[in-house]
Order: sequence, then structure tokens, then C-alpha cells
Amino acid sequence: MGADGLSLDGDTLAGMESGHMPAPLHLLGLDAKPFPCGCGRDWGCVEAYTTISGLPHLLAEKLKKYPDHELAKSTASPKEKVLPLRGRAQKGDALAVEIFDFQARVMGLHVANLVMTLDPGIVIIGGGLMDPGATTPEFRERYLRIIRETATPYLWPQQRGTIKIVPAVLGDLSQAIGAALVALYQSRA
Repeated sequence: MGADGLSLDGDTLAGMESGHMPAPLHLLGLDAKPFPCGCGRDWGCVEAYTTISGLPHLLAEKLKKYPDHELAKSTASPKEKVLPLRGRAQKGDALAVEIFDFQARVMGLHVANLVMTLDPGIVIIGGGLMDPGATTPEFRERYLRIIRETATPYLWPQQRGTIKIVPAVLGDLSQAIGAALVALYQSRA
């Protein structure tokens, strides 16, 4: 599941756009004002903290702690600065690791909210951070571990022992392939 990878039909076809629910910033220790989202909301959508679209804001916030980091001194555009962050994290860059650990914590709280609401047996985490072609097993395992550790205390006791949080096995295109399969199966019905 990406930040807004879960979707259900509703009366307006906008049901379960969960990435646009507000992130519980008070639980994350983020002192900054809520980050704006591409959807136009400025209340701190989960998507703004868990996807590449929010990385420029996260990087700017985290660079305050790392004023001597080469990205703090870089004259590159925000997009050029954030694109290599995933690779930097996999090589142990403390700033990049902190950013993705933060994203995993946000995702963990989001997963907890969704599990409390929907009571699924499994949650599948997809997107570029789970892409086996672009990330190392260690990176993916760390990200998933932090999601689990963050979500678990907020779940009902019976959910803690049964929920499975796993990576999408089809890489970055998992959501698109899943949507195509839903369309295929519905057309056959």
C-alpha cells in the first residue's frame, strides 16, 4: 500500500483516498507547520510525509539539523537534491537515513489508523521504496521494521499478533498492475 494506494468506491468515487488524511504530527515530533500537499490541502496529508512529492519539504526540515551536510550547501534545485536521497540512505548517509526512517514512522501511524478502521489481515507496502530493482534488501527490511514497530503499539492486542505487513512483490508498478487486474476481472464478470 502506498500512502494513498488503497481506494474504495464511494458516492463520489473519492472513497478511501487515505493518503490525504492528516498525519498525526504531534506523535512524530515535527515542530514545523504542516507540509502542503499536491491535492491543495495544507493540514499535513500523510502523502506529503511518505512520498517523493514531500521529500523537498522533509529535506529542508531535516537540513536544519545537518547544516554542514553537502546538500545544505548545494545550489541544486530541490528536486535535484531529493532524487539521490534513496541511494544516499542505502549507503548510510545519516541525513537520508533519518528522512526515510521518519517516512516509515509516518507510514506506521497511517497503517495503524487503517488497520484500526478496516481490520485487514495483511497490509502490502508498495512504491519506489519497496522496489527490489532500486533498493537493497536491508533498506526494505529496515523500512518495514520501522513501520511495524511504529504501528504495533496503536493496534488492538488481537491485531498485534496477526497483522502481516509485507512488501509488494511487483516493485514500483505493483499498484498499477493491481488496478489493471481489478479492471480485467471486473470486465470478465
